[in-house]
Amino acid sequence: MERKIFTNCFLIKVDEKGKPTEVCLAMKKRGFGKGMWNGSGGKPKDGESINDAVIREVNEELGVKIIKLEKKGEIDFILKKEAKKVKMHVYFSLNWENEPVETEEMKPEWFEIKNVPYDKMWAADREWLPVILSGKIIKAKYVYSQEGGEMISGEIKEV
Repeated sequence: MERKIFTNCFLIKVDEKGKPTEVCLAMKKRGFGKGMWNGSGGKPKDGESINDAVIREVNEELGVKIIKLEKKGEIDFILKKEAKKVKMHVYFSLNWENEPVETEEMKPEWFEIKNVPYDKMWAADREWLPVILSGKIIKAKYVYSQEGGEMISGEIKEV
Protein backbone atom coordinates (compact mmCIF):
# COMPACT_ATOMS: atom_id res chain seq x y z
CA MET A 1 0.00 0.00 0.00
CA GLU A 2 1.38 3.41 -0.97
CA ARG A 3 1.83 5.77 1.99
CA LYS A 4 1.82 9.56 2.01
CA ILE A 5 2.10 12.22 4.70
CA PHE A 6 0.17 15.49 4.70
CA THR A 7 -0.27 18.41 7.07
CA ASN A 8 -3.35 20.52 7.80
CA CYS A 9 -3.35 23.68 9.93
CA PHE A 10 -6.17 25.91 11.13
CA LEU A 11 -5.65 29.48 12.34
CA ILE A 12 -7.80 29.93 15.45
CA LYS A 13 -9.00 33.01 17.35
CA VAL A 14 -9.92 32.38 20.99
CA ASP A 15 -11.80 34.21 23.74
CA GLU A 16 -10.29 35.25 27.08
CA LYS A 17 -10.77 31.70 28.42
CA GLY A 18 -8.91 30.17 25.46
CA LYS A 19 -12.06 28.78 23.85
CA PRO A 20 -12.06 28.92 20.01
CA THR A 21 -14.38 31.61 18.64
CA GLU A 22 -13.30 31.78 15.00
CA VAL A 23 -11.47 29.55 12.54
CA CYS A 24 -9.77 30.56 9.31
CA LEU A 25 -10.73 28.19 6.53
CA ALA A 26 -9.33 28.37 3.03
CA MET A 27 -11.28 27.77 -0.18
CA LYS A 28 -9.18 25.59 -2.47
CA LYS A 29 -8.99 27.34 -5.84
CA ARG A 30 -7.25 24.66 -7.94
CA GLY A 31 -6.23 21.03 -7.97
CA PHE A 32 -7.49 18.29 -5.68
CA GLY A 33 -10.26 19.57 -3.41
CA LYS A 34 -11.05 22.60 -5.58
CA GLY A 35 -14.20 24.37 -4.38
CA MET A 36 -14.03 23.02 -0.83
CA TRP A 37 -13.19 24.68 2.50
CA ASN A 38 -10.27 23.28 4.45
CA GLY A 39 -7.28 24.20 6.55
CA SER A 40 -3.96 25.03 4.96
CA GLY A 41 -1.24 22.47 4.46
CA GLY A 42 0.36 19.94 2.19
CA LYS A 43 3.19 17.46 1.82
CA PRO A 44 6.61 17.72 3.49
CA LYS A 45 9.51 18.07 1.08
CA ASP A 46 12.35 15.52 1.18
CA GLY A 47 14.20 15.86 4.48
CA GLU A 48 11.71 18.42 5.85
CA SER A 49 10.15 17.84 9.28
CA ILE A 50 6.38 17.77 9.59
CA ASN A 51 6.42 20.95 11.72
CA ASP A 52 8.59 22.76 9.17
CA ALA A 53 6.27 21.60 6.38
CA VAL A 54 3.21 23.03 8.17
CA ILE A 55 4.91 26.38 8.69
CA ARG A 56 6.09 26.54 5.06
CA GLU A 57 2.76 25.48 3.57
CA VAL A 58 0.72 27.97 5.61
CA ASN A 59 3.12 30.73 4.57
CA GLU A 60 2.93 29.75 0.88
CA GLU A 61 -0.86 29.35 0.84
CA LEU A 62 -1.97 32.18 3.17
CA GLY A 63 1.01 34.53 3.53
CA VAL A 64 1.06 33.91 7.29
CA LYS A 65 4.14 33.21 9.42
CA ILE A 66 3.30 30.68 12.12
CA ILE A 67 4.80 31.52 15.52
CA LYS A 68 3.44 28.56 17.52
CA LEU A 69 1.75 25.29 16.55
CA GLU A 70 -0.46 23.00 18.64
CA LYS A 71 -0.82 19.44 17.39
CA LYS A 72 -4.48 18.41 17.53
CA GLY A 73 -4.36 14.98 15.98
CA GLU A 74 -3.44 12.45 13.36
CA ILE A 75 -5.91 11.09 10.84
CA ASP A 76 -5.37 8.10 8.58
CA PHE A 77 -7.24 8.11 5.29
CA ILE A 78 -7.42 4.79 3.47
CA LEU A 79 -8.23 5.13 -0.24
CA LYS A 80 -9.41 1.67 -1.29
CA LYS A 81 -9.30 1.95 -5.08
CA GLU A 82 -5.81 3.48 -5.15
CA ALA A 83 -4.48 1.22 -2.34
CA LYS A 84 -3.18 4.38 -0.67
CA LYS A 85 -2.85 5.37 2.99
CA VAL A 86 -2.53 9.06 3.80
CA LYS A 87 -1.55 10.18 7.30
CA MET A 88 -2.62 13.76 7.98
CA HIS A 89 -1.09 15.65 10.90
CA VAL A 90 -3.56 18.30 12.11
CA TYR A 91 -2.54 21.51 13.87
CA PHE A 92 -3.99 24.70 15.28
CA SER A 93 -2.10 27.97 15.43
CA LEU A 94 -3.20 30.69 17.83
CA ASN A 95 -0.06 32.78 17.22
CA TRP A 96 1.04 34.04 13.80
CA GLU A 97 2.29 37.13 12.00
CA ASN A 98 0.42 38.84 9.13
CA GLU A 99 -3.22 38.43 8.27
CA PRO A 100 -4.19 35.64 5.87
CA VAL A 101 -4.30 36.75 2.23
CA GLU A 102 -5.60 35.17 -0.94
CA THR A 103 -3.02 33.37 -3.07
CA GLU A 104 -3.16 31.46 -6.35
CA GLU A 105 -4.12 28.32 -4.44
CA MET A 106 -6.29 29.43 -1.51
CA LYS A 107 -8.84 32.07 -0.56
CA PRO A 108 -9.01 32.42 3.24
CA GLU A 109 -12.09 33.45 5.21
CA TRP A 110 -12.86 33.66 8.94
CA PHE A 111 -15.87 31.76 10.28
CA GLU A 112 -17.42 31.83 13.72
CA ILE A 113 -17.17 28.36 15.23
CA LYS A 114 -20.98 28.02 15.20
CA ASN A 115 -21.06 28.88 11.45
CA VAL A 116 -18.39 26.57 10.00
CA PRO A 117 -19.59 25.59 6.47
CA TYR A 118 -19.40 21.82 7.02
CA ASP A 119 -21.67 21.24 4.02
CA LYS A 120 -18.85 22.53 1.77
CA MET A 121 -16.12 20.41 3.37
CA TRP A 122 -14.99 16.79 3.06
CA ALA A 123 -17.37 14.29 4.70
CA ALA A 124 -14.77 13.26 7.31
CA ASP A 125 -14.08 16.91 8.24
CA ARG A 126 -17.69 17.21 9.41
CA GLU A 127 -16.93 14.54 12.02
CA TRP A 128 -13.42 15.29 13.30
CA LEU A 129 -13.17 19.09 13.03
CA PRO A 130 -15.92 19.80 15.62
CA VAL A 131 -14.17 17.39 18.02
CA ILE A 132 -10.82 19.19 17.86
CA LEU A 133 -12.54 22.60 17.93
CA SER A 134 -14.08 21.49 21.24
CA GLY A 135 -10.54 21.15 22.65
CA LYS A 136 -9.86 17.45 22.22
CA ILE A 137 -6.83 15.78 20.64
CA ILE A 138 -7.66 12.86 18.35
CA LYS A 139 -6.50 9.89 16.37
CA ALA A 140 -8.92 8.97 13.62
CA LYS A 141 -9.27 6.69 10.63
CA TYR A 142 -11.48 7.12 7.58
CA VAL A 143 -11.94 4.80 4.64
CA TYR A 144 -12.91 6.25 1.26
CA SER A 145 -13.87 4.34 -1.86
CA GLN A 146 -11.25 6.33 -3.78
CA GLU A 147 -9.50 9.69 -3.77
CA GLY A 148 -12.28 12.28 -3.76
CA GLY A 149 -14.84 9.50 -3.51
CA GLU A 150 -17.48 8.38 -1.04
CA MET A 151 -16.61 7.93 2.64
CA ILE A 152 -17.21 4.29 3.59
CA SER A 153 -16.42 4.38 7.30
CA GLY A 154 -14.78 6.42 10.01
CA GLU A 155 -13.80 6.34 13.65
CA ILE A 156 -12.41 8.92 16.07
CA LYS A 157 -10.58 8.25 19.33
CA GLU A 158 -9.68 10.92 21.84
CA VAL A 159 -6.03 10.85 22.92
